[in-house]
Amino acid sequence: MEILRSTALDIPRIMEIIEEARAFQLSYGNGQWADGYPSRALIAADAESGIGYKAVEDGMTIGYLAIAGHDDSYDAIEGAWITAGPYIALHRIAFAKSVRGRGLFPSLMEECIRIADERGCASIRVDTDRRNPIMQHLLSKLGFTFTGHVLFEGDRKLAYELPLGDIIRP
Repeated sequence: MEILRSTALDIPRIMEIIEEARAFQLSYGNGQWADGYPSRALIAADAESGIGYKAVEDGMTIGYLAIAGHDDSYDAIEGAWITAGPYIALHRIAFAKSVRGRGLFPSLMEECIRIADERGCASIRVDTDRRNPIMQHLLSKLGFTFTGHVLFEGDRKLAYELPLGDIIRP
């Protein structure tokens, strides 16, 4: 799998993936995306600003995420971040229904670590909803540490961080 910047041409496929992820979340009681978030306009803004990325395998777009730099939402945390250095923040992570259950999240995170390294970042930060036990489990399994709570898009979210200094790279 490789991670490539998304463009306006990718938006229809990305929105299909978002809708599949929304339906999956609702199937296990997670309504964090039930109100239409993320919208087509937000995905378009991600592409235009250069923070939208598509996960591609064998020429097919199979996933989506936003990889932002500093995120103002993370400035005020109930708790404490582990690192003080620069970081990337991950948002709107979704995989297509056709690849769900294949264990692709670790590969996605490997690519995010590569991008963070290229940018000279000390860590990767991410937030998730309290109603999203699947994402909480995946983050913990990959070494992310729960650091407290942040307000993102007006909602109180669980905050996680993966310091990159301790990761052994090939």
